[in-house]
Amino acid sequence: AFIRIPRRARESHAPSRDVTRKNSARAMSLTSSIARAGPLARASRSKTRDAPNPSSSSSSTRGRVTERSRPIRSSSSADVIDADASDRDPSTARRVRASAASNPIVILSGFGNCSSDYDDALGNADASLVRSLERRGFAVRVARVERNDWFVGILRGIFTRGFWMNACTTRESYGWYLERVDEAVREALRENPGATGVDLVAHSAGGWLARAFIGGALALNEDGAERSANELRRDERVRRLVCLGTPHEQDAKSDPTRGASKWVNETWPGAYYEPDVTYACVTGRAVIGNASAEPKTVGKYAAGSYAVVGGGDGDGVEGDAVVPNSAALALKGAEMIVVDGCWHSMSTVGTFDQPSEHAWYGSDVVVDRWLKVLERARE
Repeated sequence: AFIRIPRRARESHAPSRDVTRKNSARAMSLTSSIARAGPLARASRSKTRDAPNPSSSSSSTRGRVTERSRPIRSSSSADVIDADASDRDPSTARRVRASAASNPIVILSGFGNCSSDYDDALGNADASLVRSLERRGFAVRVARVERNDWFVGILRGIFTRGFWMNACTTRESYGWYLERVDEAVREALRENPGATGVDLVAHSAGGWLARAFIGGALALNEDGAERSANELRRDERVRRLVCLGTPHEQDAKSDPTRGASKWVNETWPGAYYEPDVTYACVTGRAVIGNASAEPKTVGKYAAGSYAVVGGGDGDGVEGDAVVPNSAALALKGAEMIVVDGCWHSMSTVGTFDQPSEHAWYGSDVVVDRWLKVLERARE
């Protein structure tokens, strides 16, 4: 089927001013729902039930979990899985080191995040994901994103027909993001003239948007473009993709992407370009959703976020406090890694400016657990 992108989408498909006014509250509600797919509201820990005893498992089968971290200590907080990755001593862990054949890494931010979250780490650059990778010898570039860019993109999408029909591609609200990815890839290759490709490390929503980028969705940004899925061409500059806490599966009823994530899954299902592109999904098992918990507790808010992503009420669902494990591991054919005690974000849940006390995907004590995927793929 052809995807028609009107030349004057704003004029021909925008709702009338009256309709826009009537739906303004709904649009703001949708924006708030999407924001919940980023860090959750800051909350105290719930103490309403016993924490489970996390189990360890491993498998080398692609599409199944290939590593699960070992629990480190038990929790006094009922909804928090306390196998805290931050307790691991980085001096005793084997670090992955870049080789002469390593590709430059391009970091893609999650919804609501900005570039500085990954290279400055809320004022502590030495603790940033960029610095962790550079210490291991990797060349790193972060796609240029400001926090406000996400909300501007959503507002642009409101004036398109696809937004109101839940039939968006990436063009309506996320076309700007793919342009920033392209810019970062170009810069990474220019700064590393010996490199022939890049590896993408994508956080949260950046993961499914990266899949669209790899599939050539950037071409849809052309004004008036009309493309079939078969006409989109893979971006051959990308060799590997590591997704950190990415919701690869969205509940159709509450989908805050207005159909864009579904479109990506239908156009490029699973690890679509294997073996030309290596895919890995990483998820943190940190918080159990507790729909019956007191308001403003982490279990309660996790349940709400899991419900937005996966449907239901999120009760009893395990995840990284924002994205349920099931959604993060929904990319069929990808290598999958579960890290106990790993949280979704570098900031305290519900904030963008307060450092988290928990380890997250980009913490120095966690990165080697997924970084080895990039190096192993070269062997």
